[in-house]
Amino acid sequence: MASVVKLAVAGLLALASAHAASAAVVNFEDKQAFYCFDANTSSGGLNYSLGGGVDCYYSTSNPADFPTLPPSTVMASGFGDTTFSRPGNGLFSVASVDLAFGPFGHSGLQTDTTLVTGTLFDNSTISTVLNVGFGFQTYQLGWSDLKSISFSLLQGGGEYLAFDNLVYTTGVPEPASWMLLLAGFGLAGGALRRRRLADRVVSC
Repeated sequence: MASVVKLAVAGLLALASAHAASAAVVNFEDKQAFYCFDANTSSGGLNYSLGGGVDCYYSTSNPADFPTLPPSTVMASGFGDTTFSRPGNGLFSVASVDLAFGPFGHSGLQTDTTLVTGTLFDNSTISTVLNVGFGFQTYQLGWSDLKSISFSLLQGGGEYLAFDNLVYTTGVPEPASWMLLLAGFGLAGGALRRRRLADRVVSC
């Protein structure tokens, strides 16, 4: 009986260890600036799709037509939504992201808005509207159990939205894994109860 308990506990520990959160940052430092493209691509462990738009990379040494000097290599998306997801549609959590106005005049606006939408593991959605302006700001999100996260084109002027330092974690347990964890705890608990019952019978 003791071996059954040990095996159940070991299995639970192994499963929990396999799902330990791993932090990462999409900072586009693996991309070359100045460069524009209109195809889906990836950086920092996440895929991103353009929704029919165009994305460009800018850097401090090659800012091109970026309205303010970028602090590092950044990506600006225009004329469509930008959606981030994990390869294989794995779940992830987004802690924060840096956003700013990308190129062009933004219709004379000093601030504009982007609609951020997260698609959860059960295909339900959460959303928020962020106010963006010239110069990067960090926006805290703290969204978990995501299949994807999308940023709309800027809703006032419709011009480029710039991204940097999307901080996320992986290792979010799938719903099936939670069920497996619960089943494992049930097995371990049942084994302990049977052992205690057997000890009582022997002592009687």
